[in-house]
Amino acid sequence: MQIFRSSIASLLFILIASTCSNAQSAKYIDPFMGTEGGGNVFPGPSLPFGMIKPGPDMGPNTGNAGWLAEGNINGFSQTHVSGTGGGAKYGNILIQPTTGDVLPSDFSSPRQDENAAVGFYSVNLTRYSTKVEITASRRVALYRFTYPEASKANILFDAGHCLSSGAKQHEDQRLTASSVKIVSPTEVSGSTTVIGGWNQQTRPYTVYFYAISDTPSTASGTWLNGTLSAAAREQQGSDGRKAGAWLQFSAKAGQQVRLKVGISFISVEQAKDNATREISGFDFEKTRAAAESAWNKALSTIEISGVTPEQKKLFYSSVYHTMLMPVDRTGENPLWQSNEPYYDDFYAIWDTFRSSAPLLTLIAPERQAASVRALIDIYRHDGYMPDARSGNFNGRTQGGSNAEFFVTDAYLKKLPGIDWNDGYAAELKDAEVPPENQFKEGRGGLEDYKSLGYASIEGVDRPGSKQMEYAADDFEIALLAKALGKTADYEKYLARSRNWEKLWDPDFEDGGFKGFIRPRHRDGSWKRDFTALEHCTWGGDTFYEGNSWTYSTFVPQDVADLIKKSGGNETFVKRLNAFFDVPGRYDVGNEPGFLAPYLYIWAGRHDKTAERIREIIAKNYHTGRKGIPGNDDSGAMGSWYAFGVIGIFPNAGQDVYVIGSPAIPETTFHLINGKTFTIEARNVSPENKYVTSAKWNGKPYDRAWFRHEDVLRGGRLLLTMGPKPSAWPAGPPPPSSSDAKQ
Repeated sequence: MQIFRSSIASLLFILIASTCSNAQSAKYIDPFMGTEGGGNVFPGPSLPFGMIKPGPDMGPNTGNAGWLAEGNINGFSQTHVSGTGGGAKYGNILIQPTTGDVLPSDFSSPRQDENAAVGFYSVNLTRYSTKVEITASRRVALYRFTYPEASKANILFDAGHCLSSGAKQHEDQRLTASSVKIVSPTEVSGSTTVIGGWNQQTRPYTVYFYAISDTPSTASGTWLNGTLSAAAREQQGSDGRKAGAWLQFSAKAGQQVRLKVGISFISVEQAKDNATREISGFDFEKTRAAAESAWNKALSTIEISGVTPEQKKLFYSSVYHTMLMPVDRTGENPLWQSNEPYYDDFYAIWDTFRSSAPLLTLIAPERQAASVRALIDIYRHDGYMPDARSGNFNGRTQGGSNAEFFVTDAYLKKLPGIDWNDGYAAELKDAEVPPENQFKEGRGGLEDYKSLGYASIEGVDRPGSKQMEYAADDFEIALLAKALGKTADYEKYLARSRNWEKLWDPDFEDGGFKGFIRPRHRDGSWKRDFTALEHCTWGGDTFYEGNSWTYSTFVPQDVADLIKKSGGNETFVKRLNAFFDVPGRYDVGNEPGFLAPYLYIWAGRHDKTAERIREIIAKNYHTGRKGIPGNDDSGAMGSWYAFGVIGIFPNAGQDVYVIGSPAIPETTFHLINGKTFTIEARNVSPENKYVTSAKWNGKPYDRAWFRHEDVLRGGRLLLTMGPKPSAWPAGPPPPSSSDAKQ
């Protein structure tokens, strides 16, 4: 197969983005949106897919993103994740400005006047009457401290700090080593080494730092486990002992001190190189402007018009969330050398394959291609593609081996520069080779799945949800096999994609509907004392973050056959109504139900999809700190919302989009090939939620779906909206694997 050259694609992207460089979408980003209400969004400054994420750590240091609504600020660490709901990760290299005597174990402060904008964060530390401002480049944080008059103004460097999981000890991080060195009156370097965390990492990761101040210190020192030493220039803490350092000087009232902190996962030397090369001096405003410019460029590939500033804030903040992770660590991989991109913090693909990755394929295709290349390179060197990865370590696996969706989706949508043969080999490894540690990677219970056709209760935890994902993953393998001319493999994995039927109990009844996914024992018997609302997180013998009502709709490869098994179109529509209308069945905050509101389209009821999408968004999405329905999951919630208001939704891992209920009058995608694709929703309003007719490039269009190749050709999809349903669409439903013609 021909492999497109990434350099050509990147050049095209730069040329295309430059034509849209006047866009000022970044000004609508609210970094605080989704920080509360369990959203766990990181509010500090970052570049798109940026490696460094400096921000405050607060209270008991248990916030997944460092930030908490309540509690004092303990300092500002340089590494964070965003929108994750699991246990702790990162929070490395804590910086804190203080005044007075150096207190290495007591330097937290209440906060006041906390603010954030794209590429910028600021707060006042009331204990020290000191203002902190932060901006960032790709791998460097730049701080600006404004001190009061103080004979002892300090900058503390805590290399022993990391975030904690609190009561979830099995998800907690543990410091194994730390070091600091006073290099000069303006320079401090060091490292921190940590193990554990949400993915139960058994191979430590190390973050190195090099900090440079624009103001020479008049005094300095180090500490080890809280014991100060003004004479020692260097400290090495092993076995979890915490090393730290400080710089001290006299400050006049209102004096500003700037500090840049470069980090690296390779060495102190590389951290220093990052600090001096990415930010040559200490120009705070220039660095902040560059960060804003980077976000304007990243967002310039998608333009919306005809909406209020408040709607733009919600939309662009949601898209912004999808570009905070994964993290581009190309050139910062401590494990192996490669010419391929290296991305980390896929946290987790289980969350992002359904809508985030397809959105990035449209608006940041070169980034999505690089991510896929990185996944394949991880397979080459670590043995498996991850379902999640953080700290240069695979894990946790939440469901199936869903990197298959990333790879096949990328092939079908013609992303450039990817070795499809190695990608296919990585998919086969997931499907055929049981992992040594199913928690870390691969497919648990694979032996039963291959021999019995289903994941048994005895063979794996969460067998119901894993079974449904394994079958969907196998369909992804089948699609790529067919594309690569591997006919026998195509037939094999197409057959395996029907394994979801092995857990379909046609006699189980709930809420007046028959036929549900139900876990089975190895001997073939059904799980006893089973209810359709059972679910679990880690462990358990039912479904992960969903119930049977949810997973009984998760057959993205063959919705047509699902409808048949459910009793036909009319019964299926009634079943979906019951799914959404009865509390406790549908959860907008969990990804397995992302496609569910669009399933009405396969049953011929596009109007019901329109009603559900508008209803879900109105109830669950708004601007503000609690503006998303729970955990953002690395931007998954934001991408689902963005597609919802644009008016289309991907059936991930396929080249198909379905048409929903647009709420934005006009959306334009600036494509990597230089063309534009525009979706116009004429007469759209809160009342006009139904598509009454459609035209594609001026010609009548009677289907509620289209393919990615239609997007790549560019043009305009005109959707006329009205207050009542019409006969549209009159064309065939979206494709299903059991429909040979489609």
